[in-house]
Amino acid sequence: MSFHMHLRAAPPEEIHPDSAWVESFMLAAWADHQEEYTAGIADSIEKDFAGVNHLYTGTPDGPTDPGIPSGLPIFGGELVPREDGPSFLILRPQHVGETAAFLDAASFFTLWEASGAAISASWGNPTLAREICLSHHEGLVRFYRAAAGAGQAVIKAFWY
Repeated sequence: MSFHMHLRAAPPEEIHPDSAWVESFMLAAWADHQEEYTAGIADSIEKDFAGVNHLYTGTPDGPTDPGIPSGLPIFGGELVPREDGPSFLILRPQHVGETAAFLDAASFFTLWEASGAAISASWGNPTLAREICLSHHEGLVRFYRAAAGAGQAVIKAFWY
């Protein structure tokens, strides 16, 4: 089974926070994911997003409160409920900026020192876990920095 966290930057005025619109938009974005990834307006994490959230928050199910920037990159955002799947999330431009600032200031190595052992324990291979988390961190830094610089919102979908 495959599961992904899919992030897509978009102008805030184009976003309609209802599940039918978000699902249609995100399915179309997923179909064009490679192009959008190359353009810097999309990112995704296959199956490892809970570990990356743990890296940022210090716990597997860390905070999603917008007042706590460490919880914004993965599970933070305004909920858009779905009937037949996980809720979508929308981060408005202000929170995208806060997320980018948090990620720019975060030292991967300090975060890894604090949470790496716990993350690695569930993955089995500490070296591989560290490399995977570092790669995801670098991708998220680039993605959120670009989205914040463009004044965009970010929509998140969790595909299972």
